[in-house]
Amino acid sequence: VIPQPLVVKDIDVKSSLVLDYELDAVIEFAIQNGPSFKAAVELLSISTPKMISQKAMKLGNLAPALKKQALVPMIIAPYISQQESGGLLQQGISWIDLSGNLLIRISPNIYIERTGKPNQYPDTSPIKNIYKGTSSLVGRALLLKSEGFSSLYEIVDYINSRNGTITLATVSKVLKSLEENLIVEKGKGKIRVKQPALLLENLAAGYAEYAKKQNYRQYPYDVENIDELTTRFSKAQVDYAYCGFYAAKRKGLAMTDQITILVKSIQNVKKALALNPSLARPDEEYGQVVFIETDNPGVWFNIQEKPLNTIVDDLELYLEMINDTPRGPKIANQLKNRILEKFNG
Repeated sequence: VIPQPLVVKDIDVKSSLVLDYELDAVIEFAIQNGPSFKAAVELLSISTPKMISQKAMKLGNLAPALKKQALVPMIIAPYISQQESGGLLQQGISWIDLSGNLLIRISPNIYIERTGKPNQYPDTSPIKNIYKGTSSLVGRALLLKSEGFSSLYEIVDYINSRNGTITLATVSKVLKSLEENLIVEKGKGKIRVKQPALLLENLAAGYAEYAKKQNYRQYPYDVENIDELTTRFSKAQVDYAYCGFYAAKRKGLAMTDQITILVKSIQNVKKALALNPSLARPDEEYGQVVFIETDNPGVWFNIQEKPLNTIVDDLELYLEMINDTPRGPKIANQLKNRILEKFNG
């Protein structure tokens, strides 16, 4: 369905050759109550930045020949984002998406833009949950190591050495999607982040969606001495990590009296406390220490300051803070600068 104000007058898919390059089609359009024009069209069934970029490069190479034949270079895809639209406009390429958006530039005097409609074809994108759960560890690893990785195997080893568990197949799948979206690039023997800020933004969105689906149980406790408690946890091999505003306090970014601790198993906490019940007692009303049980692999990835005073790393804390309104985003902005500064050199 071509959005208004365009009308398709004719489609030619048989003789669509320019300089021996085969085009997907030459389509004649008419503007309602206005002139008609022909476009050299490249079609996409899946909208990814990489695919759009490749089609744009092809049309860009043909620009002089297309101009001689009075053909307008054009891409038609399920969806074109605002960012992609800006890039195509700079290259002089018109576009139409099947979600109801378009941007047509025929001459300096004819310009048509209709945007703002959401993506009606999200299933055409190959990205499936790569910013959630175990898959998100690939993006986290790439942000932690700005110099990049020499191979998929190195990424697997890096993640598994930092409390993560991931397979080569998962890393390969995630990298393919990241490359399609031009977030990661391969060059000079390295796999590295091309758009670190966008990667961080996508991880935050994936984290928010993942967290909404989790039914986290919270267990308030009254604790007299937090250091004695965590020492006991270390001896009992309880997996725990300071998080939230208390983690931000430990990093010098916030002030709070509330202590929040993530644990893999509340049963292991109870077993450790059973040997010394005076360390902590359940207190639903006044407990200043709250345990949150979670198996989210991102929490335990790259944990800092082991074995004592365990704190989630800057990336995990950023994801927590950016989604903890209204106070969290201010702390998140400070963490964002720390995370991305190594990419600015």
